Amino acid sequence: MNAIQSQLLEIAIKESLKNYELKDNNNSLSDLYLYHDSEDNSLVIYDDTDFILNRIQIPEDQIFNLAFFLRQVLQKAGKERLFDKEYIVRPFSASLVDKDFVVIEELFFLDDDTIKLNNAIWKNIEKDLDDFIEKLLQ
Repeated sequence: MNAIQSQLLEIAIKESLKNYELKDNNNSLSDLYLYHDSEDNSLVIYDDTDFILNRIQIPEDQIFNLAFFLRQVLQKAGKERLFDKEYIVRPFSASLVDKDFVVIEELFFLDDDTIKLNNAIWKNIEKDLDDFIEKLLQ
């Protein structure tokens, strides 16, 4: 996926949030569900009531590693405080789902009280803890 595609994903997320704001409701948003519809190669973004907020076409050659690029776009949006809206409640997450809304992968998680550690941290922590205990017991 190139920079143009990443920008299109960013715009799709922003438009989805704008569409949620324009939707005539007084609800709060705690989840976004992103579904890759392989029939028409589109990315469909739903709110937590399964309402379609946005649909964009994804070129067939850009489908590979879609979750990776979505995660990057969502993390960038989080750093830019795009999810700091009155109607977005925490914990907030964005997940890649299948057609039955079963979560395939959580792409983004935001909570003021909880910190989720990714696998890269966990891979090295066991060795670090073992080294620490070994030095402590010497």
